Amino acid sequence: MVVAPDAPGRRRRRAAVSIVISAMLLAGIGTPLVLAGAPAGADQVATLQERAQYIAAEIQAANVKLTILDESYLQAKARVASLAQQVDNASKAIGRTEQALAQDQSHLREVAIEAYVTGGAAQSFSVVFNGTQQTAGMQQAYIQAASGNLSESETTVEINQRALSIDRTTLDNSEKLARANEAAITTDLAQAQAITATLTTEEANVKGQLAAAVAAAQQAKAAAYAVALANAARAAEASAQTQQTYTPPTPVTTSSPSPPPVSGDTGGQIAVNAAQSQRGVPYVWGGATAGDGFDCSGLTMWAWSQAGVSLAHGATEQYYEIQHVSMSDLQPGDLIFYGDAGLLYHVVMYIGDGMVVQAEETGTNVMDTPIPPGAYGAGRP
Repeated sequence: MVVAPDAPGRRRRRAAVSIVISAMLLAGIGTPLVLAGAPAGADQVATLQERAQYIAAEIQAANVKLTILDESYLQAKARVASLAQQVDNASKAIGRTEQALAQDQSHLREVAIEAYVTGGAAQSFSVVFNGTQQTAGMQQAYIQAASGNLSESETTVEINQRALSIDRTTLDNSEKLARANEAAITTDLAQAQAITATLTTEEANVKGQLAAAVAAAQQAKAAAYAVALANAARAAEASAQTQQTYTPPTPVTTSSPSPPPVSGDTGGQIAVNAAQSQRGVPYVWGGATAGDGFDCSGLTMWAWSQAGVSLAHGATEQYYEIQHVSMSDLQPGDLIFYGDAGLLYHVVMYIGDGMVVQAEETGTNVMDTPIPPGAYGAGRP
């Protein structure tokens, strides 16, 4: 993969995005919900549910940032590796140039000596026998010619050597900048991972508080019901003493209703009937068991399995494995999704007349509701 050099504007944009997202996430962490000692009740449950949803959205944003930083980190590493290879190539080229210069120097000297010895031999004898000074002039000419050729070759090599040295210096500087960029991204990535871990821990804590609040609220309801039964029993006893007929109230059962038989003319209706047979079953994170508990995609997966259709356990996965339909063309059994293209976090099943059946969130049971607003899209298994 060929990676273009980092431009200053791109580095500034990356730094700005990192600062904004980090500030947004840290602001969320900096306002933890303090609920110790708060009275259990519907208000506390609602507050905890709202906080859990808010943290889930922050975790989604943090995961998006992690994905972006991870890709930037990979690109930065590739850039550093590319520049390191270029520096190595330039260093090798300089070495080859220096070696060529040494060979040229040696060759030119050999040529000069050979030219002097061979071309000047006859003239040397002429000096001895004729007593002329021509040989001395020829010797000087050979030396000057050889020196001139050598100087020209050395100059060319030195120019090339200088150009390569400048290239290597430029590449060294680029490599330093690339390594600094990689280090900055590594720091941002570690910070984003720490933020995500903190958010995940806080989410688990809030969910634990939410479960405790729901249990406390149920206990409060049970206690109130026990008081009502006791009052009814006392009233019955008083009525019996005065010869009045008293019919005690029917006790409320907390067990899940037995599922009605699944039937219907189409696969969609079969799925609707199956989902509605689980009304009253509690929301359970990751649940997909009839009579025990469901999350949103667990309910739609199980309901459609009763119609012989296999779906994945996950809203995003379900959306991308089924046929998409218009919200204006919904039929019973169609699935309606919420979120965005990267992460669909909720799915409900259309039952008709603007109503859906869904497992909404912790603290609620499977129930029929109007179609929630803000749908991303719909599909038909």
